[in-house]
Amino acid sequence: MKIIFFIKIFFISLILFLLLDVTIGKYINKKFIQKDLIDVDTSYGKSDSTYDHRFSKNYNSIIGWGNLRYRLCTDNNSFRISCNKKRKDEKNFDIAFIGDSFTEGLGYDYEKTFVGLIESKLKNKKIANLAMTSYSPSIYLSKINYLIDSGYKFREVIVFLDLSDLPDDVLCYQVDELKVKRKKDYLNCYNNLNNTENKFSKFISKNFKISILLKDFINDNLLDNKNNEKLLKSLINHSRSEWTYNYKKENFNNMMLDESTSISINHMNNLHILLKKNSIDLSVAVYPWPGTLKNDSADNLQVKIWKKFCELKCKKFYNFMPAFFSKFENQDFYKNYKKYFITEDIHYNQIGNKLIADEFFIKYVN
Repeated sequence: MKIIFFIKIFFISLILFLLLDVTIGKYINKKFIQKDLIDVDTSYGKSDSTYDHRFSKNYNSIIGWGNLRYRLCTDNNSFRISCNKKRKDEKNFDIAFIGDSFTEGLGYDYEKTFVGLIESKLKNKKIANLAMTSYSPSIYLSKINYLIDSGYKFREVIVFLDLSDLPDDVLCYQVDELKVKRKKDYLNCYNNLNNTENKFSKFISKNFKISILLKDFINDNLLDNKNNEKLLKSLINHSRSEWTYNYKKENFNNMMLDESTSISINHMNNLHILLKKNSIDLSVAVYPWPGTLKNDSADNLQVKIWKKFCELKCKKFYNFMPAFFSKFENQDFYKNYKKYFITEDIHYNQIGNKLIADEFFIKYVN
């Protein structure tokens, strides 16, 4: 009878806790637990009629990524810059970096991103960061073509090719006369893949704030690493990155691998032609996601595709796979994941960004 009584007390307490969480959990979380997380501005992005989207010009405000808060600043070109730097009408640059959210430096002040760290080391070089979240080769081509036509000068363009570039080019964008247009089903293009969160998970994250914080505390402090790895399963097996070792054509409009990869390669070929015509050097860089480090090899398909592409086209091929794989080899995956990546995310934290910057500088100088 005592066991039944305690079981009833447990479930009644659990139900009362969940009801309390869903009704006032958001308020308690914001007011007392995460009170230092200030409200953020969301007006930093603008649509663009040529290359789909860009940053607002001369922007300076606090924005957020998950629980991270950081200051985002742009110049008159809508390029991301250091908030300690003023640059309005500059159109001549030694190096232009372009890529997606990794190269943008999602989650951190500019000085802590790998482009910002590289710029601090190459003090005699004028650096432009053209990157933004959800860019892909179709946009790299379109944006750089637009900038060149608008009178911008670059000595070298370094393209940081992300593992998500392939699905973005196949599912999200199309190019018509060097203008990027979103496909009709753009809003569903990410839903074609097995994303890290389903609708139920998003509902739980949104409405049970205290429960999520309690879960995270238990995961980080009380459970062993095997349980933590289970929590990362959907992140590690993310379909936007797993195509290099587990390609599923149903995730890519039923295209075979060579068909889907040819789309991005074609955009990059056209970018090479454009840059060569304007006497601009092209370099390419590749880097891993967490799932790459867990399930793939350093000499993976992403490396093979772009290394081959670069043979007669690139000034340099920057391969950051070995640098990360060497850190994870024979090491506890979960501990290393937390060391180099934002928790429960695919993007690099400060240490991951620094590793990219340090390796880049060595390769650049040599």
